[in-house]
Amino acid sequence: MALHPQVGRPHGHHRDGRLRSQAARRPRRGVGTTSSSRVPRSGALMPATRSRTRFIHCRGQPPRTHVSSKRPKRSRIRRCHPRVPGWTHEKRMGSSVEEGLRPELSRLDQDADLLEEEEAARLPVTSLEGLFLEGDKQPNSGQGPFFYIGGTNGASIISNYCESKGWQRTQDSRCEDYKLKWCEIKCRDNYCSFREGQQLLFQLPNNKLLTTKIGLLSALREHARTLSKARLLPSTQAKVLKMEEFFPETYRLDIRDERQAFFTLFDETQIWICKPTASNQGKGIFLIRSQEEVAALQAKTQSIEDDPIYRKMPFRAPQARVVQRYVQNPLLLDGKKFDVRSYLLIACAMPYMVFFGHGYARLTLSLYDPHSSDLSGHLTNQFMQKKSPLYMLLKESTVWSMEHLNRYINDKFRKTKGLPRDWVFTTFTKRMQQIMAHCFLAVKSKLECKLGYFDLIGCDFLIDENFKVWLLEMNSNPALHTNCEVLKEVIPGVVMETLDLALETCQKSLHSQKMLPLLSQRRFVLLYNGETTDLWPRLGGSRSLARLPRRPPRPTCEVASSALSSVRAAADRPGARKPVPSRDAPLCTFRKSRLPDSSGGSGAESEPSLCSGSPEGSRDAVGEPSLGPPEEEHEEEQRSASHRGS
Repeated sequence: MALHPQVGRPHGHHRDGRLRSQAARRPRRGVGTTSSSRVPRSGALMPATRSRTRFIHCRGQPPRTHVSSKRPKRSRIRRCHPRVPGWTHEKRMGSSVEEGLRPELSRLDQDADLLEEEEAARLPVTSLEGLFLEGDKQPNSGQGPFFYIGGTNGASIISNYCESKGWQRTQDSRCEDYKLKWCEIKCRDNYCSFREGQQLLFQLPNNKLLTTKIGLLSALREHARTLSKARLLPSTQAKVLKMEEFFPETYRLDIRDERQAFFTLFDETQIWICKPTASNQGKGIFLIRSQEEVAALQAKTQSIEDDPIYRKMPFRAPQARVVQRYVQNPLLLDGKKFDVRSYLLIACAMPYMVFFGHGYARLTLSLYDPHSSDLSGHLTNQFMQKKSPLYMLLKESTVWSMEHLNRYINDKFRKTKGLPRDWVFTTFTKRMQQIMAHCFLAVKSKLECKLGYFDLIGCDFLIDENFKVWLLEMNSNPALHTNCEVLKEVIPGVVMETLDLALETCQKSLHSQKMLPLLSQRRFVLLYNGETTDLWPRLGGSRSLARLPRRPPRPTCEVASSALSSVRAAADRPGARKPVPSRDAPLCTFRKSRLPDSSGGSGAESEPSLCSGSPEGSRDAVGEPSLGPPEEEHEEEQRSASHRGS
């Protein structure tokens, strides 16, 4: 008698579904069905091998159906058919032929189960397009993946995105079982309970290295010192950006020497702008034009410093300000001042996958007058423009798309200034990308990174009348409101692609897959690919390369720290033979101790560690210093609890 192997169930077929379907198809009295495409069970009778279903007229009692509990993995249905006269090979229950079939049928059934389990195990890795583009939708069981949104900035866009994937929103800020958490205000508990590789968490813990005025200033200064010393080496002659070429002259008011240097060099031919280090939306900003204003600022800072209460303050928050040289000759659009908001996306932190994204141009409502005391003519952000009674009437004119800006510059300045065609999307875009990459490299080694951290940073650029590009500042939690037509076209795409790239890069890193090509990449442009340039620890592998909190700061290269420590320990033993470092460990050219200055910032006289095996060898030929984060921000998160984007 021919045996018919069992045909595997289609992918996604529920095991219990077969139980219900077979029970529903139980033949009525006197009528039964068999199919040659199914494995015959114990007691089943088959007349011949046919591909079509054959009806069998039965006599006697109807067949009985019961569930066997012998196999824990899957419920099985065993049918006991009555004897049907007229079959030449018919045997009674317990006959030798039936007993001989049982081992073969059991083996075929087990083989089918193994094939299904292997196929299910391969699916999450191979079907990337379905996983990232279609989303991991689950059956409506009432317990899908959870997401939490803290605040209102972009909440509707993020919520719609997550719900389209079948995720459920939770209002419990202490919920630890989530897929995505997007919070405006960083909370220490979020990072303590974070499950690396299993969750997505918006904002890097110490992104203040980029997104505060003092943090960015300190990082750029330190990076400039590193590059200047690297240029002394014969192998580092590549052209790199200089800080003064794109960042206006800036001084810190919380450092006595810098404060006095500013007061000394000030003259009334220049305008300076004073900003709090961690504020946004134009809060706390004022202009300095005269000696009287400088004298008032000097007296105020001195009185605060002499206050005995202030001396006892651990962070000295009132002094956390900078003064920056004001760009007095900005390029104007129809007589109005403007700046450009672009985006720096850190989609993945292990390895680093960093992107550039276009944003929009922001214009003032009033005509530009450098001598005006009205800040709404100097600051372009929407928060300042909303204060005007004309805002609701003219708000559409305060935001231009990048295409609109490109057309305007082509028409107005291309011939008169000798600009290339589409200057906005060629020269200007390239310059913004260079500046963003430079800033990221300045802090790359100091950022706290775990698989699942991601960040979207708003970068504000100013163009002067000579078409020189200036970086004004970088902002955490950039504004994601859509209160005008241009923003409705730009912001949702930025948010959705941010989440798409964060999901895809996280999953690829988790499964040790190649990052490129990225199926979810649409408008963002890749700036930095750490997969090909960095030595980074994979989740579940060796953690010796992970960036750990630095107490005190470690002067050695992070990548080579574990190897060098073992080399030193062995060499220090009396009579020990000097060991040879591993080939895989980068060799440090020189190292000196690094001490923080009195302000909590980076030490100005210290030398960073240069690694011959640094990832940036092809770009700047210099390794990233391994300083801990500066403390000059003075707990700015505590003072900016009402932060709602900028």
